[in-house]
Amino acid sequence: MTKDKIKLFIVDHDSIFRLGLRTAIAQYADFEIVGEGNISNNTLRELTQGLILNVLVIGISSYSADSEISSLEFCQQLRQLYPQLPLFLLTPSFSAKQLVKLKSWGIRGFCDRGAGINTVIEGLHSVAYGNTYWPINHSSPKLWQKALSRISKSGRLELEETLQSIDEQLANPNLSDWERVFLVGRRRELLTARWLSNRLVAEEITLTEEQSTIEPKAGGKLALTPPTQLASLPVFADTANKTIFERVVTDIQLGLTNRTSIPLEIDILQPQIQKSLCHLILKRLSETVAQVPIADTLDQNYTAYLTALWSWSINYFFTQHYGQLTVEEEQQLTTLSAQEFTAVEQNIFNYIYGIPELVDYLLGKPGLAVDNIVYQSDEPEAIARIEFLLHNLIIHLANGVMQLMLNNFYDLEVFKYKLYKSEYRSDRELARFRNQLSWKYRQEIYFTHPQNIFESRHRLFVLTNGVVRTMYVYAPRKAELEELTGIPWLSTIVIETRDAIAPLVRKFIALAGSGVVFVLTQVVGKGLGLVGKGIIQGIGSTIKDVPYNKNKRKP
Repeated sequence: MTKDKIKLFIVDHDSIFRLGLRTAIAQYADFEIVGEGNISNNTLRELTQGLILNVLVIGISSYSADSEISSLEFCQQLRQLYPQLPLFLLTPSFSAKQLVKLKSWGIRGFCDRGAGINTVIEGLHSVAYGNTYWPINHSSPKLWQKALSRISKSGRLELEETLQSIDEQLANPNLSDWERVFLVGRRRELLTARWLSNRLVAEEITLTEEQSTIEPKAGGKLALTPPTQLASLPVFADTANKTIFERVVTDIQLGLTNRTSIPLEIDILQPQIQKSLCHLILKRLSETVAQVPIADTLDQNYTAYLTALWSWSINYFFTQHYGQLTVEEEQQLTTLSAQEFTAVEQNIFNYIYGIPELVDYLLGKPGLAVDNIVYQSDEPEAIARIEFLLHNLIIHLANGVMQLMLNNFYDLEVFKYKLYKSEYRSDRELARFRNQLSWKYRQEIYFTHPQNIFESRHRLFVLTNGVVRTMYVYAPRKAELEELTGIPWLSTIVIETRDAIAPLVRKFIALAGSGVVFVLTQVVGKGLGLVGKGIIQGIGSTIKDVPYNKNKRKP
């Protein structure tokens, strides 16, 4: 065994179980436990603090259905955040179908929670050195299965080597989307073939160290390249808002997949670029929010602050992905931002809700009103509302940055390949995406925004488990409703008219439907029934009157 130790991090609901596992593993000199935690977002945040791991050990409890589901969801989130980090599960008695599902997630190994420590150590060694560990108890193979196993051994070994080669290629972050899709499909086919062959010969085959193409590094360390987002996570100053900012960072890390019916400007970006943009906005906000004076009646200060935050984000994001700008280019970008501000304000800034409440809270103003109830700043209801307001602000500001980019620099090749998703690299798809956004702006101005005003609500974009969803917050908007004119005002009239006549129309349709049903069943139906009954009776009488001669068929 080499001198360097295999670094482990243990995650489990049960603190007593974690203590017992730590004590048992401590007997083996080649392991080092660098941390532990329960299954929660706090553990996710701890993992983003630059930890270097070989294997992450996750215990899945069987005493509670809720905890088991939460554990499996935790595994999925970790696979999304850190696809290169090997996961080893300590599970209850799982069925073969459940184990196949775990394999499809990319879990590298498992063993039963009640297994001996020697079995656990064997599995951890296997996973730490780049192999998989899936102990499956089979009945003794039959004679014909043993013969078939010997005959097919070379082919099954070749299949395992091909699978390892594909896994190595998939670990390359520079693969194109087309290559990755092809390799994933090929891997799925080989996994299916391996599953069938293992069931046919009633045993699994494993590569020896000489046959394996994955060689352990010196000291037992894996070729484990941490995901790039770990290095780019913002570090916040030690203030009263640090916990909230870290929670929002975790929400962003889980992803920004758009599950609303509304196209967002950031939808065009690669997932990692989406996270990076939101990170830099949140980091800048945490550093500069103290520069905004508290204003109880006027919103001009908040608007000026949003404008400065948006302008800084544009300059930083553009420079980060385009390159260093000359003085003249910086002046041109500043002039362009000033020209685009009116459109961005009309299409995006006017729909950001809760800026005064959010800024006042971050500046230490006590209490927060949620649904006309004032909560203390440290109460869960207040913290949850602030997190949602932060989600909404960051997503809107990121959309504002991308609106300027799409209006002026959408066709730059450097942005197409560094920022955009692969499906948006063609001019046709770019034009289609920009047209969708254009229609969205018109719909928001003429229909969606007036409807929200009429219904006394504000729409928020919030993040839940890596997904962007819409959330509506009640707020009186009578003054805004009275100021509507033109098409937006007409939209509210149409909505009110629809609400007024809808009950009458429904009653009329219900009455008409009842009448139609009565006519069909009681009049037409009974009439057809009587006619049919008469026809059947007539046919029966005719058949009854026909004489039958037993000797008729005789010659």
